[in-house]
Amino acid sequence: MLDFILLDPTFSCCTLSAAVLKIGTLYYSLSLWSQGAIAAADFVVATSLSLLIISEARNLSKRFLEFFEHIGNIANGVFTIVQPHEIIDQDSAIAHSITHGQIEFRQVNFSYSLGKKVFDNLSITIQPGQRVGLVGFSGSGKSTFVNLILRQFDPQSGEILIDGVNIQDMTQEALHSQISLIPQDPSLFHRTLIENIRYGRLDATNEEVIEAARQAYAHDFIAQIKEGYDSLVGERGVKLSGGQRQRIAIARVILKDAPILILDEATSSLDSITEKAIQDTLDLAMNGKTVIVVAHRLSTIAHLDRILVFDQGRIVEDGSHAKLLARHGAYYRLWKMQAGGFLPVEANNQNVSELHTTG
Repeated sequence: MLDFILLDPTFSCCTLSAAVLKIGTLYYSLSLWSQGAIAAADFVVATSLSLLIISEARNLSKRFLEFFEHIGNIANGVFTIVQPHEIIDQDSAIAHSITHGQIEFRQVNFSYSLGKKVFDNLSITIQPGQRVGLVGFSGSGKSTFVNLILRQFDPQSGEILIDGVNIQDMTQEALHSQISLIPQDPSLFHRTLIENIRYGRLDATNEEVIEAARQAYAHDFIAQIKEGYDSLVGERGVKLSGGQRQRIAIARVILKDAPILILDEATSSLDSITEKAIQDTLDLAMNGKTVIVVAHRLSTIAHLDRILVFDQGRIVEDGSHAKLLARHGAYYRLWKMQAGGFLPVEANNQNVSELHTTG
């Protein structure tokens, strides 16, 4: 017991102080009673009140200790959650307006961790209005290429320019407002369908939202829902199927009508018939825009103007579908080996460069 008191100064101070006060109060009350200065009733009342006050004071001190302990825990939690943004705008950042949509990677070096580079002096230019497909096994650099354009990360060196302006010199709001993205797993808010579509352009009218839904082949299934466009989709859109969520995301992009369009497996959750119908709509939405399409289903990018074949952070082939097939190189091997229209995640530990020389 003595060891516990010595190890816990809070316990020893509170307990010893309370014990001294209680013993002192009882001793003094008994002394007054024995001298006849107070009656027995006075002794009982005084002793009871004093012991009650001492007990409550002790409890109050404990509550103060718990209060400050909770404040410390909350402060630690807030510090853990509220972290400063890694990517921030420069003081001189401008709200540049993208008019053409030319994208240029100029001697870009990027790595997620030290000693393992994803891109090593990558240089590539995508012309305005060009529709470009990105092909390669998982981990080849396709998603990193897109994330750098969206400025989810900043390269360690080199520049990424849009219309000749370094994206690090642009405000993130201006950059993101002029790029449309359809991810493989679109995120929906726990709001109504019309609000989720209008997120693409907040000032759009109801008629414009409905027209975008029609073009994305989402209007028919929305009309069959009891509350229609006023239906809540649930957290992350759990009340909708994967294909329905994808069509809502496509409607959102059509409504936004940004000069740069990025599709990351945008039709992977759709059946073949719906995909064909939406592909026709996407082709219309691509007109006049710079388009980047990430796909494992090679048939979805065969009609694009240009295809970039990635391998371990390098672009090993660049050209149209027909030209790349005629070369009988890496893309030709990928096209021949795709199963059911999809590119496998990996090919028996072979990379694209090895595919170029084997067979």
